[in-house]
Amino acid sequence: MEDIGFVRVAIKLKDESREYIQHWMPGSGAEDYVVAAEVIAKKPSTLTCTVYNAFKFIGDLAYDAWRAQARHHALHTDAPRDEEPGVCAPGPARAPVSQC
Repeated sequence: MEDIGFVRVAIKLKDESREYIQHWMPGSGAEDYVVAAEVIAKKPSTLTCTVYNAFKFIGDLAYDAWRAQARHHALHTDAPRDEEPGVCAPGPARAPVSQC
């Protein structure tokens, strides 16, 4: 696994599994050759992955800001309040809301 780029590779054999394996083919001795294991390894981040995650984070922040602005704008129009705002285009005017 390290040859293909994984780091912190840990393989933990589960010796208790031999008891179950011996019943697969009784008398064959399969439990002497087969054992369950837990394999844990980490793949380090690459620059591409880091840049992608940064742009995704920035895009998510921008989208959230746009939605907050659109919801606030909907308070000042006759748009139905229970619908998700679709665009930021001005709608019919309404008196300002007191919390603005």
